[in-house]
Amino acid sequence: MNIINQEFRTREQVEAETGFVIESIADALRSYPDTNSKQFACFAAADGKAAFWVRTGSGNTASSLFTDHANLTGDLETAIALAKLPRATWTVFQQLEALIPLNRKAADQMVEQYALLGHMRDIEELLARETHIICNGFKSRVN
Repeated sequence: MNIINQEFRTREQVEAETGFVIESIADALRSYPDTNSKQFACFAAADGKAAFWVRTGSGNTASSLFTDHANLTGDLETAIALAKLPRATWTVFQQLEALIPLNRKAADQMVEQYALLGHMRDIEELLARETHIICNGFKSRVN
């Protein structure tokens, strides 16, 4: 795309989109009652470790446990072992598909885990997950 065929949004459109994104983020955070999981993700990011969020609800115990372990240890490989994945009802691939990397370290680790399973993902694709989820009206971590 170049300047010639670029469509420029009006100030009102930008304000409406920005308000929608902020509202969607607030809805996603309000809808999930587990403040420990939020705290683990925030602490991991603040400590410079790989930090993750997940699209599954709190009813998915395997996914919640895995994500908490990943944020507490900062390492997906350790989280897989601690959460005892794969399980009969939840696999490593399913967990990776539900994960949202909150920083580049998290995306790097996800690329490695996908590769071990024979799948290819790139860092930019993984980092774009949260933007896609929020901007297109999908909510993270809802019941």
